Amino acid sequence: MLKNLRLKFHFKALHNELNNRKPSKDRSAVTWKGAKSIGILFDANEPDHRKRILKYADELRKKGKQVRLLGYLSQQQEGEEFPFRTFSPKDQDWRYCPKSEEIREFMGQSFDLLFFLGLQSTLWSEYISALSKAKLRIGPSTDHTYAYDLMIEVPEKAGLPAFITQMENLLGKTNTPYEAATAT
Repeated sequence: MLKNLRLKFHFKALHNELNNRKPSKDRSAVTWKGAKSIGILFDANEPDHRKRILKYADELRKKGKQVRLLGYLSQQQEGEEFPFRTFSPKDQDWRYCPKSEEIREFMGQSFDLLFFLGLQSTLWSEYISALSKAKLRIGPSTDHTYAYDLMIEVPEKAGLPAFITQMENLLGKTNTPYEAATAT
């Protein structure tokens, strides 16, 4: 019962934030090729998942993209260093709303693209993505349509590589410039 009450207040706080937000003037069309800055939000609890995302971030950097990572850890791991910024449940308030300065800074970045690289959406990923200033927000399919501009659904068995491939294929097909047809 307490959890349901906390969830109710979570969604109320999120909707208040969304309603009180000034509309972004910089929500212009973004192409996959033209994207310069990418924010990657992910669950950093699984070592294999972390390795795959770090490898993907390196691939993006080699393509000339600026990449910023933010990983969620269900428990803060003392003494362990990561090559990306992290947050944990202690960085959330009693309503499950992320509250740390690190998260606020990440949400305030005007990324061309924001990816939540996970197969299932979460409260924290939806909150951060919904309030992000990114031009285009991509994540897994969810009933909360305010969270992502583009939602991707892949079978859980397919895993993260299939999600990334599907995402890149869809991004490559959106906002593509077309040449006018000419009669011969």
